[in-house]
Amino acid sequence: MSATSTPEAWTIVGEHGAADGGTGDTAVLAAGDLAAVTGWVPKPEGWCRGAECIPASFIGDAATAEALTIEQVADALGTAIAVDDDYRIAVIGNRYDSESTLESGVAPDVELTGLDGERHRLFEEGHGKTLVVAFSSWCGCRYDLPGWKQLKDELADHDFGVVAVAIDESTADVAPWATDIDYPVLVDTDRTFADSYGLVNVPTVIWLDEERRVVRQPATEFSDDQFASVHGIESGPHLEAVRAWVREGVVPVADAPAPPPSLGAEQRQARAEFRLALELKRRGHDEAAADRVAIADALAPDDFTIWRAGMQLVGDDPFGAEFFDRYTEWQQRHGGPLAS
Repeated sequence: MSATSTPEAWTIVGEHGAADGGTGDTAVLAAGDLAAVTGWVPKPEGWCRGAECIPASFIGDAATAEALTIEQVADALGTAIAVDDDYRIAVIGNRYDSESTLESGVAPDVELTGLDGERHRLFEEGHGKTLVVAFSSWCGCRYDLPGWKQLKDELADHDFGVVAVAIDESTADVAPWATDIDYPVLVDTDRTFADSYGLVNVPTVIWLDEERRVVRQPATEFSDDQFASVHGIESGPHLEAVRAWVREGVVPVADAPAPPPSLGAEQRQARAEFRLALELKRRGHDEAAADRVAIADALAPDDFTIWRAGMQLVGDDPFGAEFFDRYTEWQQRHGGPLAS
């Protein structure tokens, strides 16, 4: 770029979308674009999203500014940011983590991408009791989708449903594993679901009652035993527990739900860095994306949704020797199996 040329525009990416951020040295978001990027709408009383508002007195000067630096937005929302100066991309991290979104016990109804390419609400299809099954194309749990269908069909007379959410980079990665699946399969391409539900690994299964309240501690569960020799978790006890819950209303007392711990500052930053890596990868900046994956991994080394997903993002094999070597190290540090 010559000294007299016009700088390229910044792209500011948030939970709800992206916008042109101007051409200066700092990424700047027009106040009119705040809602499109973050979902928060500027109002006289503050920034609001649905029934919740952040008071103008808390936001300070940013509440009335016509243009906002990403630092101002991050400070107001309490989020992390990640910036690539070379490619002029700035990411505003998701505001909520699991502690705030699940503290009421009611599961948040986030908007995700369906395999049809359209945006859908997580609970668009009404059901009574529901299993939300988080999985990934880079996890052996991708093979569990037919088993969850079989369970859904078995309990169809009891107003029971299944919703699957893939923690993946694109619908194309997920579609081959969801053929002949007749329950919703949504794709969390920007980690909105993962952040809201506090996911650090897949599979994770969440039980929701008719009021969308979490009634059992989210846990690693499987619909069959084809990889039980690797992860050490038999499917039978959990499947029997689901049947008893759906048919008789029995919830295991030992599995009473509790909100997952809040994400710390480093993990929040790691997730913002990983979202920046996704954006760089989608724009063809592979080397820069790999650098950001490494930063995110260093910040949150136990988060499978970062380090194992990152392997696929940079061209490594998430089912290869490198994964199993690191998984063995993880088991030794944490005293047990967790993933497949």
